Amino acid sequence: MHSVFLDTDIILDLFLRREPHHAIALKLFSHLRRSKTRCVTSPVVVANLYYLLAKLRNKTYALERIRRLRTVLDVANIDKNIVDAALAAPGKDFEDSLQYQCALHNRITTLITRNTRDFPKDKISVLNPTHYLRMI
Repeated sequence: MHSVFLDTDIILDLFLRREPHHAIALKLFSHLRRSKTRCVTSPVVVANLYYLLAKLRNKTYALERIRRLRTVLDVANIDKNIVDAALAAPGKDFEDSLQYQCALHNRITTLITRNTRDFPKDKISVLNPTHYLRMI
């Protein structure tokens, strides 16, 4: 089964209806659900989602959205090996390195983000939602 890793920005686009990105996020999630693609994220993304949604909306909204998200999204483990790999990886952003290493160590072949420029592209595909939908 094909697996994709979803970064924070894509999920926020969906939940916060951020324009002009909401429509493509909605299309992406609809496709992923219909195709039964295994969707994965990290505990870091879940924590970031809670923080941002609670701040921008409220805590109840944040928890409700994360509960709904968990019905369609797995959360991969992050352990010391992933943290060490992210620390050793050259990159602009440690958080992005954690996401990339989490996807890589959990054998996920595609990472979907709008922030493609900050991720390495040598071991897994790093695609924005539009490019991903065009490829499939």
